[in-house]
Amino acid sequence: MKVFLSLLIPFLSLLSSCTKNTIYSNYYIFNENKWHTDSTIVFEFNNLENKKLNINLSINYTVDYPFQNFYSSYSLLDSNKKIINSKMIEFDLFDKKFGIPIGSGLLKQYTIDSLIFQIDSLSKQSEYTFLIRQSMRKETLNGINSIGLIITND
Repeated sequence: MKVFLSLLIPFLSLLSSCTKNTIYSNYYIFNENKWHTDSTIVFEFNNLENKKLNINLSINYTVDYPFQNFYSSYSLLDSNKKIINSKMIEFDLFDKKFGIPIGSGLLKQYTIDSLIFQIDSLSKQSEYTFLIRQSMRKETLNGINSIGLIITND
């Protein structure tokens, strides 16, 4: 049942994102819901559009996640490995006042989708790499099921 739910949530997020002109969508599922600090998740995609792109992250987590928030660092690289955009971001996964999970969910699993940035100037027909790391200063971060990169256009 646990495996089914960990696959169902990203799938439902993917379906909902399809209505927004999705250009790219991919998820990385963590073994045993653990993200190790030395693990960088890599997404590679080609830009097929010449429009403004919305770069979104989808985080699927459990109520066993030990913190209220989640810090992550990302970098978007072009085909020459030049950094186009790089930043550390924070996601609130639980309400600060009441401690209830934020996002859509079912039973003990929740998903939060967030626009992290928009970009106008990606070259058409070029390859890009999106790197993401957890920045929580814990060697092993428990309670993160999967992380997804969803790229849409307006």
